Amino acid sequence: MVSVLLGLLVAEVALRTAWPAWKDLHPPRRLLTAADRERARAVLPGMEEVRLRTADGIELAGWFAAGPRRSAVVLVHGLKGNRAQLLSEAALLVRHGHGVLVFDSRASGESGGTVVTWGDAERLDVKAGLEFVSTRPEVNRSSIGMYGFSVGAMSVALVAAEDPRVRAVALGSTWPSLRAELSSKFPTNGGRSSALATFMFTLAGSHVGALELGNAVARIVPRPLLLMSGGADRDAPAALMRQLAADAPEAELWIVQGAGHGGYVDADPAEFERRFCGFFDRALTPK
Repeated sequence: MVSVLLGLLVAEVALRTAWPAWKDLHPPRRLLTAADRERARAVLPGMEEVRLRTADGIELAGWFAAGPRRSAVVLVHGLKGNRAQLLSEAALLVRHGHGVLVFDSRASGESGGTVVTWGDAERLDVKAGLEFVSTRPEVNRSSIGMYGFSVGAMSVALVAAEDPRVRAVALGSTWPSLRAELSSKFPTNGGRSSALATFMFTLAGSHVGALELGNAVARIVPRPLLLMSGGADRDAPAALMRQLAADAPEAELWIVQGAGHGGYVDADPAEFERRFCGFFDRALTPK
């Protein structure tokens, strides 16, 4: 009887873990709409539809618009998003004279791929974006920045830590490590198993142990680094960004009151423009 009950308990934990983990690795695509394209053309003057190819052969769909400053900011969206998710941020940067590249990460929007690895393989997507702007004649290679949100922040931080071409980095609401995030999403006291979730992520190609941001942000500074989090964020609470800020004391930290997981522009439009655009204005202006 005990063994039967134990077997039922193990089966329940497996079911409560396996299906949610599978969905996290294969989230539904958010496809771009005609309204998204119309808005992009309106707020990104001279916008080009572009295609990027990653080192592992994935084709990514994106929009690029050059700016008179000859700088460029690569913007990387979060889980279940697409390039339109960061269109408001891109539009503000364009108004400030910066060039922008926004693209659909793998397994998102109109890009290829079927699995989201939560920042691991997506590093190749970010590198493809960096290579693209680095070769554009309208872009000064000493004036390239990046902004990553949520899962996108993970891959942006890891790439920027290794590539000095990235001169300034902004990160929005992410986790100190994927292992910590899986422990939070799949707690034992919630009838789930973070060990099983980690195993499934590993099988899907995500090197969970390599996705750790404390060392990454410490390697980004003394280059300019802006960390942002919503004061009402339940997915990646502000305390997590404060933890990352402690690993990089030179970084700027802004807790956006009234914002949840994202939505910083809507929560405080004027202050967002002042802080976010001002950050890149200062950081990407040639000395």
